[in-house]
This record gives sequence, structure tokens and C-alpha cells, in this order.
Amino acid sequence: MKRYLMLSLLLFPALAMAQGHKGTVEKCAPEKEGKICYSDEVEIPDATKAGLFEAINAWAKKSFGKDIVLSNHSSNRAKGTVMVSSKVELLLNETDRTLIKYKMYITCLDGKYTVEVKEITYQYDVNKDKRLKMYKAEEVIADNGKGNRIAEIQDPVLFCNATYFFVESLFADVFSAASEAE
Repeated sequence: MKRYLMLSLLLFPALAMAQGHKGTVEKCAPEKEGKICYSDEVEIPDATKAGLFEAINAWAKKSFGKDIVLSNHSSNRAKGTVMVSSKVELLLNETDRTLIKYKMYITCLDGKYTVEVKEITYQYDVNKDKRLKMYKAEEVIADNGKGNRIAEIQDPVLFCNATYFFVESLFADVFSAASEAE
């Protein structure tokens, strides 16, 4: 228990800064095999695969199991995996917003877990005429926004930074859940 408390106290300032600092980041759109993919690997010494799975799965069920239209989760206890699919509103700045749809894959192992957020799409009303169009993240935020292929989207870096900070908050939520593992 002392180890978890010490680990939490050491990581808390970094997590608080990641959530509180909004603005721009140097690498806001990491790629894996040509696709936008945010990933995180966290070691939690002495945590078991089963304990991590139970804690993270309980969080996912509570957080994403309420409205099947907007989000859902599935899990495999034997493999120690949890998958979340969700669609939420993402604030880009004080006036612009988009719907972001994503999948989050979590794999629990003895002493650590990994998370990947990928298959990201945006539903965005470019002309503000209440007609949402769907855009893959790779079309908008590739190469940190410099690879934007959607001419109507004037500020892809805005999407890139907002997505980065959103995913960082997801990672913080998973960490909080994993910290409850026995």
C-alpha cells in the first residue's frame, strides 16, 4: 500500500500538469503504422494482472456502460483486456467543438498495463450549418496538423492539441482506476 501511495504522490504533479496545461504541444499526434495512435505503458509494481483487470474493468463499466448509443465497453478476463468505444463532444476552443469518436484498448499484465487510443474520427460542422461530416484523424491531424487534407478545416492544430489533452485525461482516468488494483 505504501508503494502505491508513493507512486501516486510521485506521479500526481505530472498528471495534474498534463490535465491543467491547455495550449499547444510539440508532438500532439503520434502515429503507429501510419495511423494516429496514442499509447501509454504504466508499471505498477506488485499489481497482478487479475487485480489490474478487475479495477480497470470496473471503471470502464461504470464510465462507459451507461449509454450504449454513445459508448460501450467489452472485456476478456482471461486475456486481461478491456476495450472501450465512445463518442463525446470535444471542445476545440471557446466557440468551436466537434464530436470525437475513438476506441481505447487496455491490456493488463502482471505489474503493468498498456493503453492505446486509436481509430479516431471527428464529426464536425465546418460551415456551421448543422451538417456534421465525418473525418478520420489521419486526414486532419497527421504530422501534428501539418498533414491536414481537409481544406475546410482551417486550424488542424486546434484539433491536434485538443485531442492530445483529451487523451491525456483518459490516461489519467485509467491510472486512477489501476491505482485501486489489489
